[in-house]
Amino acid sequence: MQGSFISLNEPEQRYYSGLHSLCQADASGTLSSSKVAELFKASQLPPESLHKVTELCGAKRLGYFGTPQFFVALKLLAAAQSGLPIHLESRCGTQPSLQA
Repeated sequence: MQGSFISLNEPEQRYYSGLHSLCQADASGTLSSSKVAELFKASQLPPESLHKVTELCGAKRLGYFGTPQFFVALKLLAAAQSGLPIHLESRCGTQPSLQA
């Protein structure tokens, strides 16, 4: 999936990893959909924005949130909370990379 990896700075890596842990990934890395939904609702963004984030990160197409989709979604949520448009290209660039 294009855009499934993003560039994260060190504080983002720590913060996003902590949120990832809260969402209780199973052995395959798939996150608990109820925990992700709870976290996303806490963003206080309108449902339309949450739906767009889910589509853009690829989770809707896949039917689940894996780590790459989750991190992209968090980056998009942060942009939306800052008043920026929800666009994958503007958050992730054309050649994004996730630093493990």
